[in-house]
Amino acid sequence: MCNTRILCQSNRATVSQCTECGMFFIWHNNILLNFKQQEFYLFLAHIKKYVFQQRSICFPDGEHRLLMHSAVDEISLAFTEDEWEDIKEVLTESAYLANVYDILKGEK
Repeated sequence: MCNTRILCQSNRATVSQCTECGMFFIWHNNILLNFKQQEFYLFLAHIKKYVFQQRSICFPDGEHRLLMHSAVDEISLAFTEDEWEDIKEVLTESAYLANVYDILKGEK
């Protein structure tokens, strides 16, 4: 099991990172995503391109949600606008802090 440190946390999401292997863990409600370091930064760059108003659809409950497709065609993630803004903020802050830790360790 990885020895993790929390990089950023909100009411909905927590991002932690293994202090040894560098793996990132993104906890959002009932979703857990795991990324190696390079994949995490690529994921962050990718989601920053999404604009909620351009990509959201109305769900059967009447709420608009942004759909984000995964590498598995059968699985997509859905976020309300508040959830979307929250996850982007938490991931961005986590990336900044992870970079600070790398600088302190002399890796950047």
